[in-house]
Amino acid sequence: MILFVLQAGQAPASERSLKEKVPAPSIVSSANNDYASNKNKGNLTANTKIRFATYNVLFGLWAKPESVGKMFKPYNLDVICFNEVPHGNWTLRVGRELGMKHVHVGKVSSANHKDKYKSILSRFPLRDKSEVAFDSKGWKPASVVTARTNIKGVPLTLYSTHIPGQPDVENSAASFISKKMLSDPHDDNLFVLGDFNNLLFEGALKAFKEAGMKSIWHGLSINTDSISTHRHIESGNESGVIDHIFYRSTKSKVKVTNGGVIEKAYNSAEEEIEMDRYKKEWLKYGKPLSDHRPIWAEFTFMHD
Repeated sequence: MILFVLQAGQAPASERSLKEKVPAPSIVSSANNDYASNKNKGNLTANTKIRFATYNVLFGLWAKPESVGKMFKPYNLDVICFNEVPHGNWTLRVGRELGMKHVHVGKVSSANHKDKYKSILSRFPLRDKSEVAFDSKGWKPASVVTARTNIKGVPLTLYSTHIPGQPDVENSAASFISKKMLSDPHDDNLFVLGDFNNLLFEGALKAFKEAGMKSIWHGLSINTDSISTHRHIESGNESGVIDHIFYRSTKSKVKVTNGGVIEKAYNSAEEEIEMDRYKKEWLKYGKPLSDHRPIWAEFTFMHD
């Protein structure tokens, strides 16, 4: 369910520049050494940068996982949360392209449709892996895939989700997540990533604001009114920014220091993929990897 559509005639995000800064590849190449060094010291003495991305991949219809991995390579990511992802080894195949071998794939497919699972791909080991399913307003079931990890000495709790958008907080999936999974004030370094089908802190997403969750869009001072992360396949209309990365860190000083919408998420012009539907639209839109655009963010944890 999409609750917002940009006005007709407004240029899609692929035609607008977000002044996106692609990070230099040298920063994450030394991540394992940095982590080992910090672990041996027992505490952190320098700022720590951790990079996240989230992507709704349209049940893998428009892209091979290897193509998605190649698209993400310049961003040197530590964690990618996928939704509408195929079951099996699809996420792992993305990871092979990126040198990210730690995977958690859920077992609940959104609305019981084929290949609409949630997953977490990480450069660092995952533990306490689980999935929470819930029935709420809108299509059902919905779920959250969750895991804990420690990245470069920073403990994190990760949530990857895909939920129906709603105009009101009451009985929404966003409200369930906020009340049942984000309500403990002692939980720190929480990151919720995915396709929320609502604009930033509007409708049901007011529940995230009430839970003290912050948005990368505010951290990056990006006005989401003029950009979009999703193009409706049949109509071609832009839905606005409905993919988000929310976070809460009360014990650490953390800033969002880079990120945005990844505009160049396309197959090569020569790519050919067999598909049973939406082939005409895929060609019309220039062979994108999905009907969504991935988003990413770099967080800097500052240590005394």
